[in-house]
Amino acid sequence: MIELALAMSFAIPLLLGVAQVGIRLGRTLQATQLTRDVAHLYALGADFSLAGTQAIARTLSRDYSLSGTGSAVLVFSRVLKIQQTDCNAAAVPTCPNLALPVFTQRVVVGNIALRTSQFGTPPAGYIGNAGNILPADYCRQTSLIAAGFNSVLALAAGQSTTMVEGYFVMPDLNFVNFPGSGGGYYVRFLF
Repeated sequence: MIELALAMSFAIPLLLGVAQVGIRLGRTLQATQLTRDVAHLYALGADFSLAGTQAIARTLSRDYSLSGTGSAVLVFSRVLKIQQTDCNAAAVPTCPNLALPVFTQRVVVGNIALRTSQFGTPPAGYIGNAGNILPADYCRQTSLIAAGFNSVLALAAGQSTTMVEGYFVMPDLNFVNFPGSGGGYYVRFLF
């Protein structure tokens, strides 16, 4: 009995710790797959400012709630590296954002209070109904620069990319006082 008690005092916490890690690993895989799927749709031209497309994302997120008070948020962005022809076309003779990556679109689905984009948040006054930002604004306004984006993807002048950032609240399971449990999981995909 003593040997069994000693063995169980080690085996039960180990078993609970393995279960905790396994549940968290499964949830991170689901979050990664969801973000990859919607990023692929977004890169192919799906408009996530529409309720129907957002409903598709909500359907794909089985274990996470993409509501305004839910446990997940998806941040959709288009980033463009400004070239002189962009400034000329927007009738902006002096272009402060020349050769810089700027946001040209921003749409957020889910609980925006959980996390913002790692590269900054464009002021709401510049974002139109479909999430689009006017060329005159993104050529001129320094508040629309995607800060630190060049360290992730160095675009050539005139190139653009789509990006989806996801943040998902992880289950707060703490069977054995495992450090780093709970919290959240951040993932990003660029196409």
